[in-house]
Amino acid sequence: MKSWIRSTIVSLAVSVGVGLSPIASHAEPSGTFKYAEQVKLITMDPQQQSGSGVPYLRPVYESLFEKSPEGENVPLLATGYEIDGLNVTIKLREGISFSNGEAFNAQVAADNINRGVKLAIIEGLKTVESAEPVDEYTFRIKLKEPDPAIIDSLCFTGGMMLAPAAMADPKIDRNPIGTGPYIHSKEESREGEVQVYTPNPTYWDKDKIGLARYEVWEIPDDTARLNALKTGQIDAGNWLANPQSAIIERSPDLKLIRNTGGLNYHVIISDRDGTVVPAFADLNVRQAMAHSIDRTAFGKAVLFGLADDSYQPYAKGNWAYNPEVDGVYAYDVAKAKEYMAKSAFPDGFTFDMPSIPIYQSRLEALAGFFKEIGITMNIVPVEPGTLARRSRTTDFPATNLVWNTNTDPKFLALRYIYEDAAYNPFKIKPSEKLLSLARAGLESPDIAVRAPIYKEMAAQLAKEAFLIFVANSPILIGVSNATDANPTVVYRYGEDSINLRGLKANN
Repeated sequence: MKSWIRSTIVSLAVSVGVGLSPIASHAEPSGTFKYAEQVKLITMDPQQQSGSGVPYLRPVYESLFEKSPEGENVPLLATGYEIDGLNVTIKLREGISFSNGEAFNAQVAADNINRGVKLAIIEGLKTVESAEPVDEYTFRIKLKEPDPAIIDSLCFTGGMMLAPAAMADPKIDRNPIGTGPYIHSKEESREGEVQVYTPNPTYWDKDKIGLARYEVWEIPDDTARLNALKTGQIDAGNWLANPQSAIIERSPDLKLIRNTGGLNYHVIISDRDGTVVPAFADLNVRQAMAHSIDRTAFGKAVLFGLADDSYQPYAKGNWAYNPEVDGVYAYDVAKAKEYMAKSAFPDGFTFDMPSIPIYQSRLEALAGFFKEIGITMNIVPVEPGTLARRSRTTDFPATNLVWNTNTDPKFLALRYIYEDAAYNPFKIKPSEKLLSLARAGLESPDIAVRAPIYKEMAAQLAKEAFLIFVANSPILIGVSNATDANPTVVYRYGEDSINLRGLKANN
Protein backbone atom coordinates (compact mmCIF):
# COMPACT_ATOMS: atom_id res chain seq x y z
CA MET A 1 0.00 0.00 0.00
CA LYS A 2 1.41 3.36 -1.04
CA SER A 3 0.37 6.83 -0.03
CA TRP A 4 2.10 10.03 -1.17
CA ILE A 5 1.80 13.70 -0.30
CA ARG A 6 3.96 15.79 -2.59
CA SER A 7 5.91 18.84 -1.48
CA THR A 8 4.28 21.07 -4.06
CA ILE A 9 0.88 20.39 -2.51
CA VAL A 10 2.35 20.94 0.94
CA SER A 11 3.89 24.25 -0.08
CA LEU A 12 0.52 25.40 -1.37
CA ALA A 13 -1.16 24.28 1.84
CA VAL A 14 1.32 26.24 3.95
CA SER A 15 1.13 29.34 1.76
CA VAL A 16 -2.67 29.57 1.98
CA GLY A 17 -2.85 28.44 5.60
CA VAL A 18 -4.64 25.14 5.09
CA GLY A 19 -4.94 23.42 8.48
CA LEU A 20 -3.07 26.22 10.19
CA SER A 21 -3.92 29.54 11.76
CA PRO A 22 -4.81 32.51 9.54
CA ILE A 23 -1.76 34.10 7.92
CA ALA A 24 -0.26 36.77 10.12
CA SER A 25 0.92 40.15 8.86
CA HIS A 26 4.54 41.24 8.87
CA ALA A 27 4.02 43.28 12.04
CA GLU A 28 6.38 42.70 14.94
CA PRO A 29 5.12 40.27 17.58
CA SER A 30 3.23 42.10 20.31
CA GLY A 31 1.07 41.50 23.32
CA THR A 32 0.60 38.51 25.62
CA PHE A 33 -1.76 35.56 25.51
CA LYS A 34 -2.36 33.59 28.72
CA TYR A 35 -3.62 30.00 28.79
CA ALA A 36 -4.37 27.87 31.87
CA GLU A 37 -3.69 24.14 32.12
CA GLN A 38 -5.64 22.04 34.62
CA VAL A 39 -2.82 19.57 35.30
CA LYS A 40 0.55 20.17 36.86
CA LEU A 41 3.63 20.32 34.68
CA ILE A 42 5.52 17.06 35.00
CA THR A 43 7.93 17.13 32.07
CA MET A 44 8.77 19.20 29.00
CA ASP A 45 10.17 16.13 27.27
CA PRO A 46 7.42 15.11 24.82
CA GLN A 47 8.84 11.61 24.50
CA GLN A 48 8.37 11.07 28.24
CA GLN A 49 5.02 12.80 28.47
CA SER A 50 1.90 10.77 29.24
CA GLY A 51 -1.63 11.90 29.84
CA SER A 52 -2.46 15.62 29.80
CA GLY A 53 -0.09 18.57 29.70
CA VAL A 54 0.42 19.06 25.95
CA PRO A 55 -0.20 22.86 26.17
CA TYR A 56 3.14 23.14 27.97
CA LEU A 57 4.88 21.55 24.97
CA ARG A 58 3.21 23.13 21.94
CA PRO A 59 4.96 26.55 22.10
CA VAL A 60 8.42 24.97 21.80
CA TYR A 61 7.96 21.77 19.83
CA GLU A 62 6.59 21.12 16.38
CA SER A 63 5.60 17.75 15.02
CA LEU A 64 6.31 16.26 11.63
CA PHE A 65 2.62 16.53 10.78
CA GLU A 66 -0.39 18.18 12.39
CA LYS A 67 -4.15 18.04 12.18
CA SER A 68 -6.10 20.54 10.13
CA PRO A 69 -9.30 21.93 11.71
CA GLU A 70 -11.13 19.24 9.74
CA GLY A 71 -8.95 16.47 11.13
CA GLU A 72 -6.81 15.87 8.03
CA ASN A 73 -3.10 15.15 8.38
CA VAL A 74 -1.15 18.22 7.21
CA PRO A 75 2.67 18.17 6.89
CA LEU A 76 4.51 20.67 9.08
CA LEU A 77 8.19 19.82 9.58
CA ALA A 78 7.69 17.15 6.95
CA THR A 79 6.81 17.91 3.33
CA GLY A 80 5.56 14.50 2.25
CA TYR A 81 5.52 10.78 2.91
CA GLU A 82 5.26 7.44 1.19
CA ILE A 83 4.09 4.18 2.74
CA ASP A 84 5.24 0.94 1.15
CA GLY A 85 4.43 -2.09 3.26
CA LEU A 86 6.27 -1.72 6.55
CA ASN A 87 8.41 1.18 5.31
CA VAL A 88 7.35 4.79 5.84
CA THR A 89 9.57 7.25 3.97
CA ILE A 90 9.26 10.88 5.07
CA LYS A 91 10.69 13.95 3.34
CA LEU A 92 11.56 16.91 5.53
CA ARG A 93 11.35 20.65 5.10
CA GLU A 94 14.79 22.08 4.35
CA GLY A 95 16.52 25.03 5.99
CA ILE A 96 15.05 24.58 9.47
CA SER A 97 17.10 24.90 12.63
CA PHE A 98 16.32 24.41 16.29
CA SER A 99 16.17 27.46 18.55
CA ASN A 100 19.75 26.75 19.72
CA GLY A 101 21.05 26.84 16.13
CA GLU A 102 21.39 23.08 15.61
CA ALA A 103 20.25 21.88 12.20
CA PHE A 104 17.09 19.86 11.69
CA ASN A 105 17.72 17.05 9.24
CA ALA A 106 17.03 13.38 8.56
CA GLN A 107 19.58 12.11 11.06
CA VAL A 108 18.04 14.20 13.84
CA ALA A 109 14.52 13.11 12.89
CA ALA A 110 15.57 9.45 12.93
CA ASP A 111 17.32 9.93 16.28
CA ASN A 112 14.11 11.41 17.72
CA ILE A 113 12.01 8.47 16.56
CA ASN A 114 14.54 5.94 17.83
CA ARG A 115 14.71 7.68 21.21
CA GLY A 116 10.93 7.61 21.47
CA VAL A 117 10.88 3.91 20.60
CA LYS A 118 13.55 3.15 23.20
CA LEU A 119 11.77 5.09 25.96
CA ALA A 120 8.59 3.17 25.08
CA ILE A 121 6.18 5.70 26.59
CA ILE A 122 4.48 7.11 23.50
CA GLU A 123 1.80 4.68 22.41
CA GLY A 124 1.87 5.94 18.83
CA LEU A 125 5.40 4.63 18.39
CA LYS A 126 4.68 1.12 19.68
CA THR A 127 4.41 -0.18 16.10
CA VAL A 128 7.81 1.28 15.12
CA GLU A 129 10.89 -0.91 14.90
CA SER A 130 13.45 1.79 14.09
CA ALA A 131 14.25 4.80 11.91
CA GLU A 132 17.23 5.71 9.73
CA PRO A 133 18.25 8.56 7.41
CA VAL A 134 18.07 8.00 3.65
CA ASP A 135 19.67 11.32 2.64
CA GLU A 136 20.05 14.71 4.30
CA TYR A 137 16.33 15.50 4.26
CA THR A 138 14.72 12.08 3.91
CA PHE A 139 14.41 9.39 6.55
CA ARG A 140 12.66 6.05 6.77
CA ILE A 141 10.65 4.49 9.57
CA LYS A 142 10.52 0.70 9.68
CA LEU A 143 7.35 -0.70 11.26
CA LYS A 144 7.00 -3.94 13.23
CA GLU A 145 3.52 -4.45 11.83
CA PRO A 146 1.13 -2.63 9.50
CA ASP A 147 -0.06 0.65 10.99
CA PRO A 148 -2.77 2.52 9.09
CA ALA A 149 -2.57 5.41 11.57
CA ILE A 150 1.20 5.98 11.80
CA ILE A 151 0.93 9.48 10.28
CA ASP A 152 -1.78 10.32 12.83
CA SER A 153 0.69 9.39 15.57
CA LEU A 154 3.29 11.73 14.09
CA CYS A 155 0.86 14.64 14.46
CA PHE A 156 1.21 14.54 18.23
CA THR A 157 4.00 13.87 20.75
CA GLY A 158 5.24 10.92 18.69
CA GLY A 159 6.18 13.35 15.93
CA MET A 160 7.55 16.21 18.05
CA MET A 161 11.17 16.94 17.26
CA LEU A 162 13.78 17.68 19.95
CA ALA A 163 17.17 19.27 19.33
CA PRO A 164 20.17 16.94 19.70
CA ALA A 165 21.36 18.96 22.69
CA ALA A 166 17.96 18.53 24.35
CA MET A 167 17.98 14.76 23.82
CA ALA A 168 21.40 14.62 25.50
CA ASP A 169 20.40 16.88 28.41
CA PRO A 170 19.52 14.99 31.63
CA LYS A 171 17.55 18.09 32.69
CA ILE A 172 15.43 18.20 29.55
CA ASP A 173 12.24 18.10 31.62
CA ARG A 174 12.73 21.85 32.22
CA ASN A 175 15.09 22.73 29.32
CA PRO A 176 13.08 22.17 26.14
CA ILE A 177 14.63 22.96 22.75
CA GLY A 178 12.56 22.61 19.62
CA THR A 179 11.83 24.22 16.27
CA GLY A 180 8.61 25.91 17.42
CA PRO A 181 7.64 29.58 17.22
CA TYR A 182 8.51 30.20 20.86
CA ILE A 183 11.30 29.37 23.28
CA HIS A 184 10.91 28.59 26.95
CA SER A 185 12.06 31.38 29.26
CA LYS A 186 13.31 29.58 32.34
CA GLU A 187 14.27 32.88 33.97
CA GLU A 188 10.77 34.33 33.73
CA SER A 189 8.90 31.11 34.52
CA ARG A 190 7.88 30.25 38.06
CA GLU A 191 7.78 26.57 38.95
CA GLY A 192 4.31 25.41 39.94
CA GLU A 193 2.75 28.68 38.80
CA VAL A 194 3.45 29.78 35.21
CA GLN A 195 5.64 28.81 32.25
CA VAL A 196 6.68 31.72 30.02
CA TYR A 197 7.53 31.59 26.33
CA THR A 198 9.02 34.29 24.09
CA PRO A 199 9.56 34.46 20.29
CA ASN A 200 12.07 32.08 18.74
CA PRO A 201 14.51 34.37 16.84
CA THR A 202 15.52 31.55 14.48
CA TYR A 203 11.98 30.42 13.61
CA TRP A 204 11.60 29.28 10.01
CA ASP A 205 8.20 30.95 9.46
CA LYS A 206 8.49 34.26 11.30
CA ASP A 207 5.21 35.67 9.98
CA LYS A 208 3.44 33.10 12.14
CA ILE A 209 4.83 34.58 15.38
CA GLY A 210 2.17 37.01 16.55
CA LEU A 211 2.91 37.31 20.26
CA ALA A 212 5.68 38.95 22.25
CA ARG A 213 4.91 36.59 25.12
CA TYR A 214 2.88 33.44 25.69
CA GLU A 215 2.12 32.09 29.15
CA VAL A 216 0.77 28.75 30.36
CA TRP A 217 -0.55 28.99 33.89
CA GLU A 218 -0.63 25.91 36.10
CA ILE A 219 -4.00 26.05 37.87
CA PRO A 220 -5.28 22.57 38.85
CA ASP A 221 -8.04 23.97 41.08
CA ASP A 222 -11.18 24.41 38.96
CA THR A 223 -12.56 27.33 40.98
CA ALA A 224 -9.24 29.18 40.96
CA ARG A 225 -9.00 28.66 37.20
CA LEU A 226 -12.54 29.98 36.74
CA ASN A 227 -11.77 33.06 38.84
CA ALA A 228 -8.62 33.66 36.80
CA LEU A 229 -10.73 33.61 33.63
CA LYS A 230 -13.36 35.91 35.13
CA THR A 231 -10.80 38.48 36.27
CA GLY A 232 -8.73 38.46 33.09
CA GLN A 233 -5.66 36.78 34.60
CA ILE A 234 -5.98 34.26 31.77
CA ASP A 235 -7.50 34.48 28.29
CA ALA A 236 -8.43 30.79 27.98
CA GLY A 237 -8.07 27.47 29.75
CA ASN A 238 -9.12 23.84 29.57
CA TRP A 239 -11.88 22.27 31.65
CA LEU A 240 -13.55 18.97 32.24
CA ALA A 241 -17.32 18.75 32.54
CA ASN A 242 -17.85 20.14 36.06
CA PRO A 243 -19.67 22.92 37.96
CA GLN A 244 -17.17 25.53 36.82
CA SER A 245 -17.58 24.71 33.13
CA ALA A 246 -21.35 24.91 33.62
CA ILE A 247 -20.89 28.37 35.15
CA ILE A 248 -18.79 29.43 32.15
CA GLU A 249 -21.55 28.32 29.81
CA ARG A 250 -24.11 30.45 31.67
CA SER A 251 -21.91 33.54 31.99
CA PRO A 252 -22.54 36.40 29.52
CA ASP A 253 -18.88 37.47 29.78
CA LEU A 254 -17.41 34.05 29.02
CA LYS A 255 -17.74 31.35 26.38
CA LEU A 256 -17.51 27.56 26.67
CA ILE A 257 -15.96 26.11 23.53
CA ARG A 258 -16.84 22.52 22.62
CA ASN A 259 -13.82 21.42 20.63
CA THR A 260 -13.81 18.50 18.20
CA GLY A 261 -13.83 15.06 19.75
CA GLY A 262 -14.62 14.04 23.27
CA LEU A 263 -13.21 12.64 26.48
CA ASN A 264 -14.67 9.25 27.35
CA TYR A 265 -14.35 8.65 31.09
CA HIS A 266 -13.89 5.00 32.03
CA VAL A 267 -12.76 2.59 34.71
CA ILE A 268 -9.96 0.16 33.86
CA ILE A 269 -9.76 -3.14 35.73
CA SER A 270 -6.00 -3.53 35.44
CA ASP A 271 -5.72 -6.60 37.68
CA ARG A 272 -8.26 -8.68 35.75
CA ASP A 273 -6.40 -11.90 36.52
CA GLY A 274 -6.93 -11.22 40.21
CA THR A 275 -3.28 -11.08 41.29
CA VAL A 276 -3.91 -8.41 43.93
CA VAL A 277 -7.72 -8.33 44.05
CA PRO A 278 -8.98 -11.87 43.31
CA ALA A 279 -12.53 -10.62 42.73
CA PHE A 280 -11.46 -8.77 39.59
CA ALA A 281 -10.80 -12.10 37.85
CA ASP A 282 -14.50 -12.92 38.16
CA LEU A 283 -16.48 -11.77 35.10
CA ASN A 284 -19.65 -11.70 37.19
CA VAL A 285 -18.06 -9.09 39.44
CA ARG A 286 -16.99 -6.88 36.55
CA GLN A 287 -20.43 -7.10 34.95
CA ALA A 288 -22.04 -6.27 38.29
CA MET A 289 -19.88 -3.15 38.55
CA ALA A 290 -20.84 -2.10 35.01
CA HIS A 291 -24.57 -2.48 35.74
CA SER A 292 -24.36 -0.69 39.10
CA ILE A 293 -23.50 2.71 37.58
CA ASP A 294 -26.38 5.11 36.99
CA ARG A 295 -24.77 6.87 34.04
CA THR A 296 -27.63 9.29 33.47
CA ALA A 297 -27.58 10.48 37.08
CA PHE A 298 -23.78 10.63 36.94
CA GLY A 299 -23.92 12.84 33.86
CA LYS A 300 -26.43 15.21 35.40
CA ALA A 301 -25.10 15.45 38.94
CA VAL A 302 -21.35 15.11 38.43
CA LEU A 303 -20.83 16.33 34.87
CA PHE A 304 -23.64 18.92 34.98
CA GLY A 305 -25.39 17.77 31.84
CA LEU A 306 -22.26 18.19 29.72
CA ALA A 307 -21.91 14.48 28.91
CA ASP A 308 -23.66 11.49 27.37
CA ASP A 309 -23.95 7.96 28.77
CA SER A 310 -21.15 5.74 27.46
CA TYR A 311 -20.84 1.99 27.04
CA GLN A 312 -18.04 1.84 24.45
CA PRO A 313 -14.92 3.75 23.32
CA TYR A 314 -16.58 5.83 20.60
CA ALA A 315 -19.54 8.20 20.45
CA LYS A 316 -22.36 8.37 17.94
CA GLY A 317 -21.15 9.61 14.57
CA ASN A 318 -17.73 7.99 14.80
CA TRP A 319 -17.00 5.32 12.19
CA ALA A 320 -16.04 2.82 14.92
CA TYR A 321 -19.22 3.36 16.96
CA ASN A 322 -21.38 0.24 17.43
CA PRO A 323 -25.06 1.11 18.11
CA GLU A 324 -25.73 -2.44 19.31
CA VAL A 325 -23.47 -1.90 22.34
CA ASP A 326 -25.30 1.14 23.67
CA GLY A 327 -27.24 0.31 26.82
CA VAL A 328 -25.62 -3.10 27.20
CA TYR A 329 -24.91 -2.28 30.86
CA ALA A 330 -27.92 -0.09 31.57
CA TYR A 331 -28.33 0.89 35.21
CA ASP A 332 -29.92 -2.05 37.00
CA VAL A 333 -29.07 -2.56 40.68
CA ALA A 334 -31.12 -5.73 40.90
CA LYS A 335 -29.25 -7.30 38.00
CA ALA A 336 -25.94 -6.10 39.45
CA LYS A 337 -26.76 -7.81 42.74
CA GLU A 338 -27.68 -10.98 40.85
CA TYR A 339 -24.26 -10.99 39.23
CA MET A 340 -22.60 -10.49 42.63
CA ALA A 341 -24.66 -13.36 44.08
CA LYS A 342 -23.50 -15.63 41.23
CA SER A 343 -19.88 -14.61 41.72
CA ALA A 344 -17.36 -16.15 44.11
CA PHE A 345 -17.56 -12.90 46.13
CA PRO A 346 -21.23 -12.50 47.12
CA ASP A 347 -20.28 -10.61 50.28
CA GLY A 348 -18.29 -8.03 48.36
CA PHE A 349 -14.67 -6.92 48.57
CA THR A 350 -12.46 -3.84 48.88
CA PHE A 351 -10.02 -2.25 46.44
CA ASP A 352 -8.02 0.98 46.03
CA MET A 353 -8.55 3.49 43.23
CA PRO A 354 -6.14 6.38 42.45
CA SER A 355 -7.56 9.89 42.27
CA ILE A 356 -6.48 13.38 41.25
CA PRO A 357 -8.47 16.47 42.31
CA ILE A 358 -10.31 16.89 38.99
CA TYR A 359 -11.64 13.32 39.25
CA GLN A 360 -12.49 13.31 42.95
CA SER A 361 -16.21 13.98 42.54
CA ARG A 362 -16.45 11.35 39.81
CA LEU A 363 -14.89 8.72 42.02
CA GLU A 364 -17.04 9.62 45.00
CA ALA A 365 -20.10 9.00 42.84
CA LEU A 366 -18.72 5.68 41.55
CA ALA A 367 -17.85 4.62 45.09
CA GLY A 368 -21.48 5.23 46.04
CA PHE A 369 -22.75 3.08 43.17
CA PHE A 370 -20.35 0.24 43.97
CA LYS A 371 -21.25 0.36 47.66
CA GLU A 372 -24.85 -0.48 46.76
CA ILE A 373 -23.69 -3.92 45.61
CA GLY A 374 -21.26 -4.55 48.48
CA ILE A 375 -18.05 -3.30 46.88
CA THR A 376 -15.92 -0.81 48.81
CA MET A 377 -13.71 1.42 46.69
CA ASN A 378 -11.07 3.33 48.65
CA ILE A 379 -10.18 6.59 46.90
CA VAL A 380 -6.43 7.19 47.13
CA PRO A 381 -5.13 10.66 46.15
CA VAL A 382 -2.05 10.80 43.92
CA GLU A 383 -0.02 13.80 42.83
CA PRO A 384 -1.88 15.85 40.18
CA GLY A 385 -0.40 15.20 36.75
CA THR A 386 0.79 11.70 37.66
CA LEU A 387 -2.40 9.66 37.25
CA ALA A 388 -1.58 8.39 33.75
CA ARG A 389 1.96 7.51 34.80
CA ARG A 390 0.84 5.71 37.96
CA SER A 391 -1.82 3.88 35.94
CA ARG A 392 0.98 2.25 33.94
CA THR A 393 2.31 0.60 37.10
CA THR A 394 1.02 -2.14 39.40
CA ASP A 395 0.53 0.41 42.19
CA PHE A 396 -3.24 0.05 41.84
CA PRO A 397 -5.46 -2.87 40.74
CA ALA A 398 -7.77 -0.50 38.88
CA THR A 399 -7.66 3.06 37.60
CA ASN A 400 -9.76 5.72 35.91
CA LEU A 401 -8.85 7.75 32.83
CA VAL A 402 -10.33 9.48 29.81
CA TRP A 403 -10.11 8.21 26.24
CA ASN A 404 -10.01 10.82 23.45
CA THR A 405 -12.69 9.80 20.98
CA ASN A 406 -10.69 11.27 18.08
CA THR A 407 -8.03 8.65 18.72
CA ASP A 408 -7.65 5.97 16.07
CA PRO A 409 -9.13 2.68 17.37
CA LYS A 410 -5.80 0.91 16.87
CA PHE A 411 -4.87 2.50 20.21
CA LEU A 412 -7.38 0.33 22.05
CA ALA A 413 -4.96 -2.56 21.63
CA LEU A 414 -1.87 -0.45 22.29
CA ARG A 415 -3.32 0.95 25.50
CA TYR A 416 -5.39 -1.86 26.95
CA ILE A 417 -5.36 -5.14 25.06
CA TYR A 418 -1.85 -6.28 24.14
CA GLU A 419 0.16 -7.98 26.85
CA ASP A 420 2.64 -5.09 26.72
CA ALA A 421 -0.06 -2.42 26.37
CA ALA A 422 0.57 0.87 28.14
CA TYR A 423 -2.31 0.44 30.60
CA ASN A 424 -1.95 -3.29 31.09
CA PRO A 425 0.65 -3.16 33.88
CA PHE A 426 -0.16 -6.67 35.14
CA LYS A 427 0.71 -8.03 31.65
CA ILE A 428 -2.60 -9.84 31.25
CA LYS A 429 -2.75 -12.00 28.12
CA PRO A 430 -5.63 -10.87 25.92
CA SER A 431 -8.37 -13.20 24.79
CA GLU A 432 -7.82 -14.76 21.38
CA LYS A 433 -10.88 -12.91 20.12
CA LEU A 434 -9.57 -9.48 21.09
CA LEU A 435 -6.09 -10.27 19.83
CA SER A 436 -7.36 -11.41 16.42
CA LEU A 437 -9.54 -8.30 16.09
CA ALA A 438 -6.62 -6.04 17.04
CA ARG A 439 -4.46 -7.60 14.34
CA ALA A 440 -7.23 -7.54 11.72
CA GLY A 441 -7.76 -3.83 12.32
CA LEU A 442 -4.24 -3.10 11.10
CA GLU A 443 -4.42 -4.93 7.80
CA SER A 444 -6.07 -2.19 5.75
CA PRO A 445 -6.08 1.63 5.82
CA ASP A 446 -9.62 1.62 4.41
CA ILE A 447 -12.14 2.77 7.02
CA ALA A 448 -14.87 0.78 5.30
CA VAL A 449 -12.82 -2.36 5.96
CA ARG A 450 -11.75 -1.40 9.47
CA ALA A 451 -15.10 -0.17 10.82
CA PRO A 452 -16.80 -3.60 11.17
CA ILE A 453 -13.70 -4.93 12.92
CA TYR A 454 -13.66 -2.23 15.57
CA LYS A 455 -17.41 -2.36 16.04
CA GLU A 456 -16.99 -6.04 16.83
CA MET A 457 -14.13 -5.14 19.17
CA ALA A 458 -16.43 -2.75 21.05
CA ALA A 459 -18.90 -5.59 21.54
CA GLN A 460 -16.17 -7.96 22.71
CA LEU A 461 -14.80 -5.39 25.16
CA ALA A 462 -18.30 -5.08 26.59
CA LYS A 463 -18.49 -8.86 27.02
CA GLU A 464 -15.18 -9.02 28.87
CA ALA A 465 -16.02 -5.92 30.94
CA PHE A 466 -12.52 -4.94 32.03
CA LEU A 467 -13.07 -1.50 30.51
CA ILE A 468 -16.17 0.07 32.02
CA PHE A 469 -17.13 3.18 30.07
CA VAL A 470 -19.17 5.73 31.99
CA ALA A 471 -19.62 9.10 30.30
CA ASN A 472 -18.48 10.90 27.17
CA SER A 473 -18.06 14.69 27.37
CA PRO A 474 -16.76 17.17 24.78
CA ILE A 475 -13.28 18.66 24.96
CA LEU A 476 -14.06 21.91 26.77
CA ILE A 477 -12.13 25.17 26.61
CA GLY A 478 -13.30 28.18 28.58
CA VAL A 479 -12.48 31.55 27.04
CA SER A 480 -13.20 35.23 27.52
CA ASN A 481 -15.47 37.02 25.07
CA ALA A 482 -12.38 38.79 23.72
CA THR A 483 -10.75 35.43 22.99
CA ASP A 484 -13.95 34.18 21.39
CA ALA A 485 -13.92 37.24 19.09
CA ASN A 486 -10.22 36.90 18.24
CA PRO A 487 -10.04 35.74 14.58
CA THR A 488 -6.53 34.33 15.03
CA VAL A 489 -7.63 31.80 17.66
CA VAL A 490 -7.74 28.30 16.14
CA TYR A 491 -8.39 25.33 18.43
CA ARG A 492 -6.31 22.28 17.67
CA TYR A 493 -8.35 19.38 16.36
CA GLY A 494 -9.07 16.91 19.15
CA GLU A 495 -6.87 18.74 21.68
CA ASP A 496 -7.40 21.06 24.62
CA SER A 497 -4.98 23.62 23.19
CA ILE A 498 -4.75 26.50 20.72
CA ASN A 499 -2.63 26.54 17.55
CA LEU A 500 0.07 29.10 18.25
CA ARG A 501 1.08 29.65 14.63
CA GLY A 502 -0.44 33.02 13.74
CA LEU A 503 -2.03 33.56 17.17
CA LYS A 504 -2.21 37.21 18.20
CA ALA A 505 -3.16 38.86 21.48
CA ASN A 506 -6.77 39.81 22.09
CA ASN A 507 -7.82 43.36 21.28
